[in-house]
Amino acid sequence: MKKVFFIAFLAIASLGELSAQEGVLNGGFNIGAPTGDTADLSNLTLGAELNYMYPVAAGFTLGPSIQYNHFFGKDVDVIGGGTFEVSDASFLPISGAARFNVSDKFVVGANLGYAVGLDDNYDGGFYYRPIVGYKIGEKTQLNVSYSGISNDGTNFSNVSLGVMFGL
Repeated sequence: MKKVFFIAFLAIASLGELSAQEGVLNGGFNIGAPTGDTADLSNLTLGAELNYMYPVAAGFTLGPSIQYNHFFGKDVDVIGGGTFEVSDASFLPISGAARFNVSDKFVVGANLGYAVGLDDNYDGGFYYRPIVGYKIGEKTQLNVSYSGISNDGTNFSNVSLGVMFGL
């Protein structure tokens, strides 16, 4: 657990150092529906993201990103009667983010990295998140994304709707 907090501290500290350059610090949150096998174990996911996007070419930005994803466990029916309560699962994805402005209003991109498991029941795994965004203001964007965490043969995945704000 100490490693998790140390990695998170380094990621957040590096975001602060980068903010002295010409990039943009963004923060936001999302709500989603678990997909695939995850839908059998969870009925809702909530997340939050903080990223720093640095322009590298016209309409193209890159930067570090740190997220928090929480999958809420649900009660699963057991054969023969009764139920089994699935525990919640939390992850701290640390990733690189890329975004491309397709037009003045639409953005496409992806995050790739590693998600640190924050619970004893779940280890970390490869993290990926393709994303499509629609700008509703100068500093506000609505997002639709699919994210997945490959975790010891299990893929924690969800489709989510979110909002990001320029900070």
